[in-house]
Amino acid sequence: MTAYLSLKDHVYNFIQEKINDGTLKANAKINEQMIRKELQISRTPVREALIQLATEGYIENLPRRGFIVKPIDEKKAKELYTLIGTLDGLAASLAIDYITDEDIENMKEKIKMLYDYIENKNYKLYNKTQSEFHDIYIYISNNEELIRVINQLRRNFLKHSYSEEDETSMSKILKSTNKEHEMIVELFKKGNKEELENYIKNTHWNASHARLEKL
Repeated sequence: MTAYLSLKDHVYNFIQEKINDGTLKANAKINEQMIRKELQISRTPVREALIQLATEGYIENLPRRGFIVKPIDEKKAKELYTLIGTLDGLAASLAIDYITDEDIENMKEKIKMLYDYIENKNYKLYNKTQSEFHDIYIYISNNEELIRVINQLRRNFLKHSYSEEDETSMSKILKSTNKEHEMIVELFKKGNKEELENYIKNTHWNASHARLEKL
């Protein structure tokens, strides 16, 4: 059955994309009239989407200013890393019971793509493909509530501040991160739930990396 998005969901996704591509930056005011005009919709679904985004903590409603993009400071980024790492590691340990050789090959293919995006400095596709790598095992963890919470937490990182790093440093950091993806695949093949969960939680999602996620 085809899933149809509501008007509110279309607006929600539209705002997310504007933040992700840098059109809307931290502390920028969200222009409701522009959204209504561009999407050719009424005020109600726009307000509904904005209220949902504000409730989930991605934007903020300020008196006399309206809705603005909520910045992520390093403290919040570290807190999110701790939460996401714990849940992502749990999802991986649950997925071991369901993962197939095809899933493993798919993860390896994503890793190859990530190295290409690093070389080409295509950080937008890098971010998208990195999420897809994790999605492979998250979505076969067989725990719908766990999947929902992880996705909600990850939506805080709508835009990565990679531009703050020089190209040489950035390439080194991202290649190191992708090496961790390779290790995750090896640990899946090894089949040790505890080792895999601990690696993802304490190494791959180490809070020291959170400085890259400030918005």
